[in-house]
Amino acid sequence: MGTGKTVPLWQRVLAWLANLVRLAALLSCVAAAAWFGPAEVFRFVAVFLGLLLPRWAKAPAGFDFSFGLTVLVAAWSGVLGWYEALRWWDVGVHFLTTGAIAAMAYFVCSRFGIVPGIRETAVPRRSARLVLLPLAFGVATAAWWELWEWFGHNFLSEDIFVGYDDTILDLAAGTLGSLLAGGVMAWWSSRRAGIAGQESSTRIG
Repeated sequence: MGTGKTVPLWQRVLAWLANLVRLAALLSCVAAAAWFGPAEVFRFVAVFLGLLLPRWAKAPAGFDFSFGLTVLVAAWSGVLGWYEALRWWDVGVHFLTTGAIAAMAYFVCSRFGIVPGIRETAVPRRSARLVLLPLAFGVATAAWWELWEWFGHNFLSEDIFVGYDDTILDLAAGTLGSLLAGGVMAWWSSRRAGIAGQESSTRIG
């Protein structure tokens, strides 16, 4: 008999949904080539490649799905003009997407051994890293995002909206989203450590 742990049904469902989002991103590349332009094709190719990262980094299935869905929705929001039409949508997407990318950056660094894995950071000092490092990654991501919008507005299309108030609001939203992402990761790590401790005590008992 095998000794491997059985993967819970909900994790298998989330993994399946994450793969479905990856398929949607791939189909978005085809749709962009058929109905939009080279810039949109590049956007969705980048999204599809980015959606491969959670699998490579061995991120939890729930994060894999939520990251993919968030990034794909963010990409389509730009193509369909939702950022310009709905100001609150722009802020919300910056909040969620920057946080998701910040968490993904942590998982990638963990895969390279640069930072401890999320399952290895239950002690308080390491838990603080789970908050502070995604926050730092997120602030950097938010800044690069605004630089990209400036570049796009000046060299690609004037339809890309930029402005001082818009930039500050987007940076603030991205920072708060990254802080939330780090907090959720720290909570998840502590929760996993607690469950593992209970299972260990049960086996010993």
